Amino acid sequence: MFLPAKPGNPDCILDGYIRRSRLSGTALWVLFFAAIAHSQIRSQPKQDELQTRIADAAAARESGDPASVQRANRLVIASAEREIAELEMVQSQYAKATADFRSALDFEETNSTRVDLAIAEIQAGKYADAIQLAEKAHRLDPSDLRADRALASAYVQSGKFVEAIDAFTRIAKANPQVENLYPLAVCLLQTKRPADKVRAGEVFEQMKHTAGDSGSLHVLIGRAYRDADEMQSAVSEFQRAIAIDPKTPHAHYFLGLARLYMNDWKPTPEAEGELRKEAEIFPRDYLANYMLGFLLSGERQYDESNRYLKAASEIDPNAPEPFLYLGLNAYAVEDNKTAETTLRRAVELTGNDEARSNYQIRRAYVDLGRILAAAGRTEESDAFVAKARELQNKTMVQSQQNVSSMAAAGAGSSAAVMPLSKQQEEQAASGSTGKVLTPAQRQAAEDRVKQLSAILALAYNDMATSEAIQREYQVALDHYHQAEHWDPSTAGLERNIGLCAFRLKDYDEAIRALSKALPQQPDSAPLRGMLGISYFATDHYAEAAKTLDPLGARGMQDSETGYAWAASLVHLGDMKKATDVLTAFESQPRPNETRLLIGQLWTEIGDYARATSTLNGALAADPALRKAHLYLGLADIHWQHWPEALKEFQSELIVSPGDPVAQYHLGYVYLQMSQVDEACAQFRQVIAAHPDYANAQYELGKIMLDQGKLSDAVQHLEAAARLSPQIDYMHYQLQAAYRKEDRVADADRELEIYKEIKAKSRERAADAVKSTP
Repeated sequence: MFLPAKPGNPDCILDGYIRRSRLSGTALWVLFFAAIAHSQIRSQPKQDELQTRIADAAAARESGDPASVQRANRLVIASAEREIAELEMVQSQYAKATADFRSALDFEETNSTRVDLAIAEIQAGKYADAIQLAEKAHRLDPSDLRADRALASAYVQSGKFVEAIDAFTRIAKANPQVENLYPLAVCLLQTKRPADKVRAGEVFEQMKHTAGDSGSLHVLIGRAYRDADEMQSAVSEFQRAIAIDPKTPHAHYFLGLARLYMNDWKPTPEAEGELRKEAEIFPRDYLANYMLGFLLSGERQYDESNRYLKAASEIDPNAPEPFLYLGLNAYAVEDNKTAETTLRRAVELTGNDEARSNYQIRRAYVDLGRILAAAGRTEESDAFVAKARELQNKTMVQSQQNVSSMAAAGAGSSAAVMPLSKQQEEQAASGSTGKVLTPAQRQAAEDRVKQLSAILALAYNDMATSEAIQREYQVALDHYHQAEHWDPSTAGLERNIGLCAFRLKDYDEAIRALSKALPQQPDSAPLRGMLGISYFATDHYAEAAKTLDPLGARGMQDSETGYAWAASLVHLGDMKKATDVLTAFESQPRPNETRLLIGQLWTEIGDYARATSTLNGALAADPALRKAHLYLGLADIHWQHWPEALKEFQSELIVSPGDPVAQYHLGYVYLQMSQVDEACAQFRQVIAAHPDYANAQYELGKIMLDQGKLSDAVQHLEAAARLSPQIDYMHYQLQAAYRKEDRVADADRELEIYKEIKAKSRERAADAVKSTP
């Protein structure tokens, strides 16, 4: 079991904060929200729930009832995705967590999951979504304090302090402990309304009554006033803390910080004295050591500054700021070797978090650029200088956008002066490094995610199979894809995806899955047939023929694979093998629609006698069969049996009046029989009803060109070239028409297009010859 929750109230992580506290100010407020996330960690009862649901799903599978399988696996998925989302939360993978909580909510709508999702949305910075979810959770269960915590947090994070008051009030009323009263008071101060400030004072008095007066409590209160920009009140609280107990953690530090703020961040003996007292009382305090080192660096007292900065770097070796100022100090005294080492360390520790402290790390890049330039390492120097320039630009933008908010948070009027962000200050004050999991815990989380992923893959697979049995193929395919997302190694999954995609005629997806499934079952004729048909349907004729060939006689006779195989061979130009396959395929009785397809293949193979025999056979069975006369006419065209073709197209137009394909080919036959007027009449009818019929436009344009009607010829040939821009001969005829009109530039342009298309066609033909085995 990974990281079980502590027993009792999830807020127990705050228990005893006064006794052990290195916390002050809004650190407690931060932990108020952290308590919400802490309660995410999966407890044993929830794991037991998952095991029970897995057992129920197994029983449903044995029952053979698809509906029961669906219901049982939906619950398994809901539990497993919730647990994975919880693990993602403690690993700060908030985008993943929101997606998985949302999915869990879709499968099982519970208020607890809705609140979980709201918390995840807060961590992902989607406060509006979090507010909507938390408000709904509160409406459904007004007693749910987790919903109120999430709602309050979302409002605060989005700067809506007035709206957050009601939720904070409900929490404090239900459980009037310091950890709940303090966030309410902080929120009241942040509204800047006089009445709320008075009420905040009353809440602070209630906190004293509840927890007893202490120096640590006054530091908390002082930081609340400081963060609300009530600096005089903050100073009074810090002084009161020191009066109660001069060794109150961080009392001297925050008093010194407040005095710096009130003096526009210009160091004073008073402020510096308070910081020195903090460091004297707590020599292992990061904040005091770092701030003293920072201030003394600005006063060019480098030796003393280094002493405090080195102490800070030892207390928190992962913080880049002490190394940054140690490097700046070294550069100031021309110790370039030390400066380069420590500045590079600062850059390394900053990593991608370049925005911290208003891009303060830019100063490291500036001095590194200078050091490297002086050493003659120009190329490396230029890279650091360019990076410094980039960060400087970002600094200017951020400063313009955030000056007021920085001042309110205690950053003063100059963004460059205060080297710690509020979040960094909170972590340092609480002794937290910001890391949620130890390496061992992270490994345990990863191991558990693998277990849950396998469970989810099986549950999605079983549910999808039950849906496919009920012919809900699209839903099933979506769920098979989810199974693949969680564990692509699930046995039989590629086969299931391929079958489902094939049923949906999603041939590209069928190819992707079946091409993986077939090597696992190479003797499976159904899998091979479906993969071959999918290749054929997507015009991958070589792959189709290669895939279907091992089927032998079975493939030739199968109702779908036989045709796909023969047609693929025709497209590849292997007429001998295509004839063998098609002969075997035609040997079995086929529906008339299939016989039409067979007739077309015989035409493409060039066996016009068999084509007409097959098509006439279909007509004998159904004289009104649409397209039969059309395909007979096309076979006769290839056979150059013009009178027979004429008769077939006329017959097709009786069965299908106005069919543009039959009309066009009737016109084409008239043209071949030198009956030009009749041909023109047919082409004009086609164009009148279907102006986008490119071939009719082309043939009519050619006739007009031959008759010297240049304007009409150009009109029709331009339309043809526009409708079929990749057909070379249309551009050739158009250039001829342009040339007769003395439009030389247009003619030359069309001739170049014609030559380009012809050249590409020859290249493709050459490539095809090379690839032929």
